[in-house]
Amino acid sequence: MEIKESGFTYTEILVALIIVVIGFILVFNMSIIAVSTGNLNKEVLSAKELASTVLDSIQELPFNDPLLTDDGDTTDLGDISTPDHIYQLTGRDDDRDGRIDEEIFNRIDDDNDGLIDEDLKVFSVVINVANNQPLVDTKTVSVIVYWKYKGVIRKVEMETIKRKI
Repeated sequence: MEIKESGFTYTEILVALIIVVIGFILVFNMSIIAVSTGNLNKEVLSAKELASTVLDSIQELPFNDPLLTDDGDTTDLGDISTPDHIYQLTGRDDDRDGRIDEEIFNRIDDDNDGLIDEDLKVFSVVINVANNQPLVDTKTVSVIVYWKYKGVIRKVEMETIKRKI
C-alpha cells in the first residue's frame, strides 16, 4: 500500500510565487504612475493659479497701460515663440532648504515667516495682446504660463477681453 503525502510541489510553489511577484510589480508601477500624475497635477494647478493672478492684475490696469501693448500681430495670442511680453519667475529660497520657494498655497509654513510656501518651478509667463479683437475699442489679452516637466513643455493658457471705458 502506497501512502501519498498531501501538499504542494516545488513547481506549484514556484508558479504561485511568480504570480505574486508579478502582482507586486504591477501595483508598484501603478503607484509610480499615480505619484507622477499627482506631481504634474500639482504643477498644472500652480500654473493655473499664477495665470489667474496675472489675469486679475491685468483687469485692474488702465486700457492704455504699456503692458497691454500689441506688437501688431493679432494671430499670436496662443503663441509662446513670439510673445508681446515675457517674464520668468524663479522664486527664492527664503527658508534656506535648498529649494526655490514662492508663497502660494501648499499650506505649509516651513520657514515660520507667517507665509505659506510652495516650491516653485521656473515658470515663464507670456502675455499676448490683440488690439480691436473681437470688437473695436477692445483688447483680447492671452496669458500663457509654461514650464518644462520631464523634458516636455507644458502650458496653461487663459484669455480675457478688456474694453475701453
